[in-house]
Amino acid sequence: MNAPRSGPTNLAARMRIRPARADEATALTELSLRSKAVWGYPPSFMARCRAAMTLKVEAIERQPHYVAEADGTLLGFYGLEPEEGGVGLDYLFVAPEAIGQGVGRALWEHAVATARRLGHACLVVVSDPNAEGFYRRMGARPAGARPSELQPGRYLPVLRLPLR
Repeated sequence: MNAPRSGPTNLAARMRIRPARADEATALTELSLRSKAVWGYPPSFMARCRAAMTLKVEAIERQPHYVAEADGTLLGFYGLEPEEGGVGLDYLFVAPEAIGQGVGRALWEHAVATARRLGHACLVVVSDPNAEGFYRRMGARPAGARPSELQPGRYLPVLRLPLR
C-alpha cells in the first residue's frame, strides 16, 4: 500500500510561519534561487540573479522577514522593505518541492497582515513576470512596470494592494 501524499492540507497543517533568523540568510538565498530557476531561466541569467537576490543579514535584522517551515524544513519566505507610498514585498519565494501546496498563499496572507499591522497604506510588489498571475489572484492590481536591474530591455510588472 502506498503512503498518502503530502498535499496542501497535510502540509498546511504542519506548516508554521515565524520570523527569519539572520543565520538563515544563505539558506534563504539558495531557496530563492532554486525557486526562481523553476521558470527555466538560462544559467547566465541565474548567475546575474545571484548577486541581486543574495539576502543580506542586515536586511533580516532591520526589516520584517518571515519563513514558512514544516518539520524543520524551510518551505519559503518573504521580506518587506521600505517603498514609496507603502511597503514593498522584497521577497516571496517558495521551495520548488512545496509549490502548489498553499505555502505561497500563506506567506502572502501573512505579509499582508504584517504590513497592515505595521500601519502601511499599500503593499507594492515588483514581480517576476512569471509570478504576476499569482499576485493578481491574491488581489494585487497592475500599477505599471520597472526596468530590470539584471537585463536591459526587460521590464518587471509592478502591482499594488491597498491595505486600508
